[in-house]
Amino acid sequence: MKPTKGYYCLIQYCPDLGRLEAANIGVLLFRPEPHYLEALTSRNNKRINRFFGSEGHDWVRINAFKKGLEDRLAVEGPEIQTLEQLEKFIAQRANVLQIIPPRTMKVIDPEADLEELFKELLGESVHHTSTKTLRHFLSQKFSAPEIEKRIRRDIKVRVPILQKEVEIPFGFHNGRLNLINPVRFEASNAEQTVVTACKYAVEGRSLYENENPQLGPLQLLVVGKFRPNDQESPGKVKRIFEDYSVKLFKTSEVARLIDEIQTTGRDIE
Repeated sequence: MKPTKGYYCLIQYCPDLGRLEAANIGVLLFRPEPHYLEALTSRNNKRINRFFGSEGHDWVRINAFKKGLEDRLAVEGPEIQTLEQLEKFIAQRANVLQIIPPRTMKVIDPEADLEELFKELLGESVHHTSTKTLRHFLSQKFSAPEIEKRIRRDIKVRVPILQKEVEIPFGFHNGRLNLINPVRFEASNAEQTVVTACKYAVEGRSLYENENPQLGPLQLLVVGKFRPNDQESPGKVKRIFEDYSVKLFKTSEVARLIDEIQTTGRDIE
């Protein structure tokens, strides 16, 4: 792969902003083109214990902040397309989790590069499932020859209601161009899950009701990753999507999506 320009940021726990003492607890990798933005945070708090001791910390709140950052990136990540937009996102941080200004780096394989940064800067091994982002997971699932020949990748499409262009990682054509977008619905706050669902519902309806001049009729398909044992959120999200002509497939239902692609999808010309 040809190296491209990217940026990385350390994510730090800073209990006293006035003293500027911090412990590294995560790393973020951003590549403008082709777009990539992911963050990994530590699944434990050993570095915080090492730097600041084990007393006086609200561990529930700290873990919620880490999870909240990953959730925000999952929702807002597609809208962060430039270095300036990333810097604006960073400037909005106002809690004990701080993101240092971006530093440039060469990016070859963003998944592997992010994992290597995490190991190097935090001195920890990455939990295997953390590095397998939804996009990478789906890419592997779509790699079989009989599916690959029907899958379009990195589709740039204008969302009329937003008046902006977005990039959808996968799609297949069966009369409509089905745009497959992986989305995390793993927020511990149920309201945030609904907010995320509404965002994609509105975008999906806009795509469905406005035929694209180049691509023709469109439909949004969301592959959603939910928290383990979350029995309530998938039903909520599905009900929201049904009213907005958006289809939902849970990650556990990808086999059903693949079957739909294989039986109804057209080969790429």
